[in-house]
Amino acid sequence: MPVYKGSKHLDGLLKALERDPYPDKEVIISVDAPTDETRALESAYPWVRFRWSEKRRGKVKALNEEIAKSHGDYLLFIDSDIKITEAEFLGKVAEALRDNELVDIKKVIIRDSLMAKLVSYEYLSGSLTSYIFDTLNGSCPQLNGACFAIRRTTFERLGGFNRVLYEDLDLAFRAFQSSVSYSFADDIVVMNAVDPKIESWLRQRRRWGIGLVKWIKDNLKGLLMGVYRDPFVFLAAFFVLSPSSLLIAAILLFSADSFANISSLGILLSSYGLYRIPSLFPGQITIVKTIAMMFASYISSSIVFFVAARRLNYKFNPLEFMLYFFLYYPIWFSIILLSIVRVLMKKEPSELDWKI
Repeated sequence: MPVYKGSKHLDGLLKALERDPYPDKEVIISVDAPTDETRALESAYPWVRFRWSEKRRGKVKALNEEIAKSHGDYLLFIDSDIKITEAEFLGKVAEALRDNELVDIKKVIIRDSLMAKLVSYEYLSGSLTSYIFDTLNGSCPQLNGACFAIRRTTFERLGGFNRVLYEDLDLAFRAFQSSVSYSFADDIVVMNAVDPKIESWLRQRRRWGIGLVKWIKDNLKGLLMGVYRDPFVFLAAFFVLSPSSLLIAAILLFSADSFANISSLGILLSSYGLYRIPSLFPGQITIVKTIAMMFASYISSSIVFFVAARRLNYKFNPLEFMLYFFLYYPIWFSIILLSIVRVLMKKEPSELDWKI
């Protein structure tokens, strides 16, 4: 369990692990730059192995160092903002690892703020993506690193964590390419806390955006090969992860004039008198039609997310999803687009505040 400075959820997490009846557990907390409050936990939990570092080693370096000193056959990685509510959590994880080499555990957001409620739909889309890949493909190129488990032999065969910003996605994709047996354990649940402050969300999404783009860039060939082999699965996953892209695709597909209006081709044709650049609202695309496409896209995505929420036991509220669809995801998508520019220009933001 990696910790930087401290976490207000760490004490509760350790209490849950202490109550868990699983007999052969080895809990290692790796703490960089610990606070006094975090250090005080060592005396309260003498059975836990605390590893202290006054300097910030970085998440990946800390994890690889502590894994090398551990002894278990199964490795379970848990972020310090996770809450365990199941009484026999460790036993269920161990049972899942007997059948599969890599197990992604379902995360459900603690819905205690508006921000948390909106983030919950992002986590639902991630869980649905994992469920689709597990059901139709038997493997998955992505996972949420907040809580997952892997056999030690598999972890060592894959070479452990690489020192990259996206260590969880990187490990998942290497497992995907190596045909590691995978399971999305939707019957094992942990709760994930979310910081309600917008600035915290923006800071995290800037880091996630840079990591996501780098992951795609570094694994583009393998991703394209995956799309070629299983186009339906990858396409379904894309629209689940990017629900508002249905709206963008519809507008581009049905509006040749709007496409020409923003393209160099339209400008070229106009200069030769072969095409007249349309006004802001072209004749065949009226405001009513645009609004109709927007809500058709929203309704279709709502149905998908509603059914997924029922199947995976998530909360679903149409008004919350409307905010997610029309506000939350477009902002997140804009951050991804900005991240693409930054990665291509090799100008990473200085405010990432993250060490690998």
